[in-house]
Amino acid sequence: MFLVAVVLLLVGLSALSQGREGELTVALMAEPDGLNMLLTPAAASFQIVMYNINEPLLRYTADRKIEPLLATSYEVADRGDETYYTFHLREGVLFHNGAKFTAYDVKYTFDTLLDPNTASPNASLFSFVKEVDVIDPLTVRFVTEGVGAPLIGYLASAKGAGIIPQGLDMDALRTHPIGTGPFEFSEWSPGDHITLVKNDHYWQPGLPHLDKVICRFIPDQAASLAALRSGSVDLVDRMVGENALQIENDPSLKVISGPQNLVQILAMNDSRPPFDNVLVRRAICYAINRDEIIAATDLKAEWGSPVGSHMTPLSPYYVDLVGRYPHDPDKARALLAQAGYPHGFETTIYLPQPYQFHVRTGQIIADELRRVGIDCKLQVLEWGQWLDRVYKQWDYDMTVIAHDVSIEPAANFTKGFERVSDDGASTYYWQYANPYLRDLLTLGRNTNDFNERRTIYAMVQTLISDDAVMAWIQVPHQLEGMNARLMGYHILPLYVLDLGSIYWEGE
Repeated sequence: MFLVAVVLLLVGLSALSQGREGELTVALMAEPDGLNMLLTPAAASFQIVMYNINEPLLRYTADRKIEPLLATSYEVADRGDETYYTFHLREGVLFHNGAKFTAYDVKYTFDTLLDPNTASPNASLFSFVKEVDVIDPLTVRFVTEGVGAPLIGYLASAKGAGIIPQGLDMDALRTHPIGTGPFEFSEWSPGDHITLVKNDHYWQPGLPHLDKVICRFIPDQAASLAALRSGSVDLVDRMVGENALQIENDPSLKVISGPQNLVQILAMNDSRPPFDNVLVRRAICYAINRDEIIAATDLKAEWGSPVGSHMTPLSPYYVDLVGRYPHDPDKARALLAQAGYPHGFETTIYLPQPYQFHVRTGQIIADELRRVGIDCKLQVLEWGQWLDRVYKQWDYDMTVIAHDVSIEPAANFTKGFERVSDDGASTYYWQYANPYLRDLLTLGRNTNDFNERRTIYAMVQTLISDDAVMAWIQVPHQLEGMNARLMGYHILPLYVLDLGSIYWEGE
């Protein structure tokens, strides 16, 4: 009798252990503002949804290559004024609601994305797509104006490229997304967590490894570190350097690091005086000391890289313009005097909470600008307030933020540099418009020749650097703090937490 009881107890403990091993709890800094990527530009939403819930036709791998996902292959046919991109789709794929994935879903997704009534903040990337045609249930064709060279990269990485089932309500998908990915949406407890569960009908055999993922929203970095150490979370996504240093030598924990697809910037409202004066913007660029910022925010030289362009150095199109604005306070003061501000001016830097990394950067920049006569006040805004005031209403002087940038060069410039109103004024939050730059970007879209595109985007990067549209600061390296027994984590070249490949050692 005693032996039976012991056996039952061990079996019970084993089952409990296996149940825990099939789960993962992740600490995220920011909560999504919605889970329908056709309706939100937020990286915090993209981070959870892309590849995990909604899958695109193609995807990027950790080594920056594009591979098939919902599409198995494609062909490109140049028709002169337009180009045909024909995709052959994967057979036997089911959406989380049980519906079969077909070409009609691809057409519905992109027709909805591009419909002006949808008012998608992510539609502009695909503005060169003229139509999406169903050839048969497993074949779909994109027709582009001209060459449409960015299409392949966009289909692997753009917000809004994840396929949704035809006919679904857009508002309902904000809070209950449905896709074909390895995980299904289970619940969202606002302010606390989002739960994903394994898609038992996922088309890739053996994936995902985990049965459940709980994404907890822990904006306070000290709290997320304590949760990791206590075991109440297993992984802290995008950990700050201070915390990474504390766990480096803990045998039960580990840090995975690598360059990521983020460019941290000091954005300026280029339509608001005095930032509408290029001399003032250049002065600010000279006043900033990137090395000082990296040392204070990343804590290790290898955890951050200075950057001078609106692209990731991971991209073959990147041009190193860091030396364009070396730290030179005297030059900054001279430019301010030349611009009519010999005694500087007062301004405010708006900083987004809970991104302590950007808050700390803003504090350092404010000190650096004060040294050249610019009196900077700091105002911290909750993330929702920042999105509304800075991003949507353009009501700010300067702000520190990071933009998720892409290997595909066009993705980095379409929103911020091509979106204009009928009178040619910018409709993006940094309020910069240049018709010559827009002409260059059009050229970049209309050639598939790599060398031609590299020359065009080198000119683009040089032009916006000369105009000091913003001050580019650094590419902060991605730091992932996690349980030492977690395996299979890969840093992708886009702002996505790739959950499908993660597993527990021994499972």
